[in-house]
Amino acid sequence: MAHVEFKNVSKVYQLGEVETKALNNVSFDIEEGELVTIVGPSGSRKSTCLNILGGMDSVTEGQVFFDGKEISKYNDKQLIAYRKNNIGFVFQFYNLIQNLTVKENLELAASRTDKKQNLDKILEQVGVA
Repeated sequence: MAHVEFKNVSKVYQLGEVETKALNNVSFDIEEGELVTIVGPSGSRKSTCLNILGGMDSVTEGQVFFDGKEISKYNDKQLIAYRKNNIGFVFQFYNLIQNLTVKENLELAASRTDKKQNLDKILEQVGVA
């Protein structure tokens, strides 16, 4: 069983009467420990795949599995737990709160987990202490 499975995934965005087919019957598997790169030109729907895998967007058709569990059927509460416990995102456009310091932004992010972090050490490790 694959760690990640996309099975015949389609995504259609609807704005009024206009439909935009973002994904059309996409299927792939990723094994645990496998390093995968998604490449393509701007607008080729790479982010759509990642947003669906990350539980931030839903499929129109098809199924998405993570560790054998069908995340494409999860409700909002299940998706929150899935994102909290399984997914990490580095956004293309950073999502920092401008009027907070780097440390305050980290403190805000750390407050969303039960895992205790030494934020001063983390800031030092990445060279922004």
